[in-house]
Amino acid sequence: MAGPGVSRRRMLGWMAAAGAAGVAGAATFGTRLAAAVPAAEVVTRPEIRQLSDGQRTRFFNAVKTLKNNNAVNNQYNQFVAVHYNNQTAGHGVPAFLPWHREYLRLFEAALQKIDPTVVLPYWDWSRDSQAPERSVIFSSAYFGGNGAGSNRCVTSGAFAGWQVRIPNQRCLQRQFNGGSTIGSWYSPGMIENLLNTNRTSYDQFRRAIEGSPHASVHVNIGGDMSQMYSTNDPLDWVHHAFIDLLWAEWQARNPSLANTYQGSTSTLLRPFGVTVASTLDTRSLGYTYARWSGSSSPA
Repeated sequence: MAGPGVSRRRMLGWMAAAGAAGVAGAATFGTRLAAAVPAAEVVTRPEIRQLSDGQRTRFFNAVKTLKNNNAVNNQYNQFVAVHYNNQTAGHGVPAFLPWHREYLRLFEAALQKIDPTVVLPYWDWSRDSQAPERSVIFSSAYFGGNGAGSNRCVTSGAFAGWQVRIPNQRCLQRQFNGGSTIGSWYSPGMIENLLNTNRTSYDQFRRAIEGSPHASVHVNIGGDMSQMYSTNDPLDWVHHAFIDLLWAEWQARNPSLANTYQGSTSTLLRPFGVTVASTLDTRSLGYTYARWSGSSSPA
């Protein structure tokens, strides 16, 4: 079954969009170094509500600097293009989790070139699952709320007036699936159950998390988030950081499966040119997460 807040037809429709043709021009943001990060330099990614006002402002400012609305081919748009151009490489396939882990780390590294104090936060949307539209995440102090007017433009929050260029130039859009409300998502208890019951193989877990838990957040927020150019909306980064956290938590709970994959771990991730194996340990990429459970995750 598809789970709360999204029909199976709509969930599969969002995932099937990965077969659509992408736009031209892959990002040229470079690749990471192959060497593991020294243990002393490993940072812990926080839940976004754990950030101080100043830390949150620095994170948002770094994202805005990467974007620079006045530049057509800015680095932020290049990241969006990479996601859009490589849809089939990172969605509906075993590479879903390692592909996005690498993608997130490259984005975080780009932000850190702007401000070395920035660490990519995650958004534990399970804590908002039963009335998502009431979350502080959608307030003016964070990402702003529902789109307004006939074009559903985001007019509040840190990214009010944000302009996108993929697939065409226009405003950043959101369109909550309930009109003024957002359909429910997986609760902490449901996520806990998913972590505990999908323990047979990597691909069993990957399929379970990529389905409704991941897709319903995209579909129910709507607008850009419901499309394969979802990274137009900065919400997508913190959403996927939580998906990455859940994979890391599953790895920690299942050490015998932590380095497994559905296929060869020597497979190269397109277009990054790094192997699946190089993504399996977050510490080697320079970050980690605090352990998560349905009763301990920060609100």
